[in-house]
This record gives sequence, C-alpha cells and structure tokens, in this order.
Amino acid sequence: MQFIKLPAVALMLLSFNAAAEVQLTKADVLGTWQIDKESNTSDGSKARSSNTTWTFKDDGTIEGMTHENDSHARIDQMRAVLNYSVEGGKIVKQAAPGRSKMETCEAIEKAGNNMVLKCQTVYFFMTKK
Repeated sequence: MQFIKLPAVALMLLSFNAAAEVQLTKADVLGTWQIDKESNTSDGSKARSSNTTWTFKDDGTIEGMTHENDSHARIDQMRAVLNYSVEGGKIVKQAAPGRSKMETCEAIEKAGNNMVLKCQTVYFFMTKK
C-alpha cells in the first residue's frame, strides 16, 4: 500500500508545480506590453488576435489602447486608464474604468519579454515592447 501512495503524492506535487504562477514585481511589469492574443485556455488554442497595448506606469495606472482594424467598427481606437498594484506577486487591477471592483491577474509564464497573464477566465499572451 505504501508504494501506491508515494507515486500518487509525487504526481500531485509535480502537477501542482507545473501550474504554479510566476511571482511578479512592479519592476517586472513596468513598460508597454503588446497583447498578441487572448484565449480562454492556457495553451492559447482557440485564441483571438488582439491589437491592444497595456502600458504599466510607475504611478499605479495602466493605460490600455486598442486599435480596431475593422472598417465597420464604430470607433477606430479606444483608450482606458485603470488603477493597479502588484501584491503578493500578482497584479491587482480595476476590472473596468470608473468602477471600484478589482480583479487579480497572475502570471502563468514569464520568459524574457514574453508573459502569459491570467485574469479571471481570460489568458493574455503578451510581449514587452
């Protein structure tokens, strides 16, 4: 019986480590990030491309800018400013401009200038400019 428990515990620990988030600092996120795609899955399958940048500023604000390429869109660009902080290695940001509700985003992966950020149920695949 002991031999069966040990591999099961080892498997649980390995799967936990594979899903662990990356601890972020404010220095890690400062600057402009291009959101390459958004997906509901962590592997990026069924993703939709994005033409959005998020600029994390030292004053605790994020400036989001989206440019629309659709000729039938009502507006060609949208700008929003949100408040954010980095707490416990995660980004805590306003869910929407003008609202007090905050959401927590965690970095699932970060390698050099690339990062996968999970906010609620959406994964953002980002590249630092």
